[in-house]
Amino acid sequence: MPRLYKRATATELRNLANLGGPLVVSNLAVVSMGVTDTIVAGQSGEVNLAGLALGSSIWAVCAVVLMGMLAALSPVVASLRGGRDEEGCARQMSQSVWIALVGGLLVALALLASPLWSQWIQTEEPVRKVMVLYLLALATGTLPFAFGSALRGYCEGMAQVRPVMRIYLAAAALNIPLDILFVFGWGPIPAMGGAGCGWATSLVCWSIAIALYWHAGQDPAYRALRLKLLPPRPHWPTLKHLLAVGMPICIGAASEVTFFASLTLLLASYGATIVAAHQIGLSIGSTFYLVALALAQAVSIRTAQVLGQGRPKRARFISIVGVSSGLVYALLTGVVLIGLRNVLVLAYTSNPDIIAIASNLLLLAAAFQLVDVAQAMAWGALRGYKDTRVPMYMQLFSYWLVGLAAAYWLGEQYWGVYGYWVGICVGLGTAAVLLLVRLRHTSGKALIAH
Repeated sequence: MPRLYKRATATELRNLANLGGPLVVSNLAVVSMGVTDTIVAGQSGEVNLAGLALGSSIWAVCAVVLMGMLAALSPVVASLRGGRDEEGCARQMSQSVWIALVGGLLVALALLASPLWSQWIQTEEPVRKVMVLYLLALATGTLPFAFGSALRGYCEGMAQVRPVMRIYLAAAALNIPLDILFVFGWGPIPAMGGAGCGWATSLVCWSIAIALYWHAGQDPAYRALRLKLLPPRPHWPTLKHLLAVGMPICIGAASEVTFFASLTLLLASYGATIVAAHQIGLSIGSTFYLVALALAQAVSIRTAQVLGQGRPKRARFISIVGVSSGLVYALLTGVVLIGLRNVLVLAYTSNPDIIAIASNLLLLAAAFQLVDVAQAMAWGALRGYKDTRVPMYMQLFSYWLVGLAAAYWLGEQYWGVYGYWVGICVGLGTAAVLLLVRLRHTSGKALIAH
């Protein structure tokens, strides 16, 4: 970095750290709830654990869809806040309630219909029963989850990330006794096994929504916001704009989740040892990726904020700093993954065959971490520019045409599970290159327009 920009770089790194740090903690708190569910349900038997695993994978897709539909709120609010339009910020939040309401109801109906469509899933009947009961319990928490996601996006767009962090940490702590209570039962509450985790998660969703609602109604930072139990009349131009920005984010995020899920299904025929090693490798890589994801959220918020202030040159500088810092982080985590791969895998299993394969996969994880973080940072900056439609097409092309085809060809023709992971690197690398080129184009276009 040239000498002239050292102070500006330090300033933006500090801004990104102030935003990204609490976001990292919030994301880790959410992940810890899933870990708690798995540990507690595992103590009640393998049937409950298997049912929970199937149910939570389905819920993960539902959650990503709902959060994606509302993902536009954070950068849109940040942009308006940069322009000191607090009334506009409040209007975006009020209208997003309609998206949360409709999306939440549709997902809830899909979960309530799980006794019907679950018959298509090939698994043992006791496992299917646990999965269905888990999803039915979650249906009662879908609306507050959607509403809480909208409130979280609004608070983060207003740069109030620390209160959100505290609420999610408290929710993670609350999830522990609730899991134990509903899984094993106590007093008048019967033992529900793995399905009890669904009721615990549902109550946690209600708690988060209520806490965020109270915070948004009490904190003077949101003085323009006047939340009511009933949403205002729909304002179609606002809703159209939120969906135009948010739905491509939703599809892009869902395409990445389903890309990784499809690879797991393709590897199923390779046997339990390969699938277990694959899942362990993905789990470890995903944990490191959470930090980069939070940093990408921070880049999105900060970029949108300065664009709202009419400073496209600074916005471009922030995107460069964000991508560069992400690459540095990826290199450091790559060193950790390579150097501590055996130790990391031992935390999951003591099976020597799984350890051998998973340790080798972490060498490839160090490689795809670099391109995965690069594409995440570029995607975050593009969300700040509210450029989401073309990036969505780039992601679909990279994951499903390039990545999946390369993974299948290399895996089936040459290197088995290692070929599939090389295919992951190819797909994510393609996405990284395309999104970085798009970011350069979009940021340059904003400079010319200004």
